[in-house]
Amino acid sequence: MSFKGHLPDKDSFENTPCPLCNNESGSFVYEINSYKYNKCNECQLVYLNPKLNEKSLLSYYAQDSFYTQYSAGTGYEIQEKALRSTFSKYMKELHKRNATGGKLLEIGCSFGFLLDEAKDFFDYRIGTDFSSEAVNHAKKYADNVYCGGLEAVPDNSVNKFDCVITFSVLEHVYNPNAFIKEIENYMTPKGRLVVSTPFIGGMWYKVLGKKWPFFIPPEHVCLYNHDSISRLLKQNGFKNIQIFISSHAWPIAVFLSKMGMHKLSSMTTKLGIGNSPLFVPSTIINVIGSK
Repeated sequence: MSFKGHLPDKDSFENTPCPLCNNESGSFVYEINSYKYNKCNECQLVYLNPKLNEKSLLSYYAQDSFYTQYSAGTGYEIQEKALRSTFSKYMKELHKRNATGGKLLEIGCSFGFLLDEAKDFFDYRIGTDFSSEAVNHAKKYADNVYCGGLEAVPDNSVNKFDCVITFSVLEHVYNPNAFIKEIENYMTPKGRLVVSTPFIGGMWYKVLGKKWPFFIPPEHVCLYNHDSISRLLKQNGFKNIQIFISSHAWPIAVFLSKMGMHKLSSMTTKLGIGNSPLFVPSTIINVIGSK
């Protein structure tokens, strides 16, 4: 999704060094809808600079235009079949990498489809999300779901998790180091952290360049490759780092819309095949780390 219309006033923006390594030296990558993405010359993180301050971004989220994706047929409920296909493969991969078992916390669980696909891999599953509508939906698929961020989960001995997953969340996070450190407080001594986010080093990005559909300002503030995602976990004390690249499924109509092929997208919907899942390779970068 993206916001249309004129940009906010200049007081709504802030210039920052690299959010990952604090380096101030960066190279211009692309300008998307008047927002500029830069690449850190030290850690390779691609980030918005300048970017909206967090207060202004929250006001953007409150706009009606933010939710037009749902009327356009790209919302999470419309994508349920494709998302479940993605998460089913994802959980099997995590199981092969010894990252399943015990108690699971998913940060940013949306409608709970990942939590439901995780039921055969974990004994206890809870989630968080900022959307009350999503939370009400996700509660059908989990032992508990909290409305809010990580701070909504009571920090006590009961809420220590063997695995914490964030899927398509990190790209929205303004301070990734603080985010990772906060997560650690909710992990068991041998807990695993799994972070999954759009892969800016992938084939899809290399082919599409500026048209890569994960350039979504002002929401997507940080985009990661192998170097930057590995650094994030290592510099925050995680070890036994594993990185793997995975595919992501979208409904055919949604994928075509992302590619700008709107007429063809509408045609697939009329033919009744618009919701059929299409797996796109080299889309998501995933990193697993342990304490």
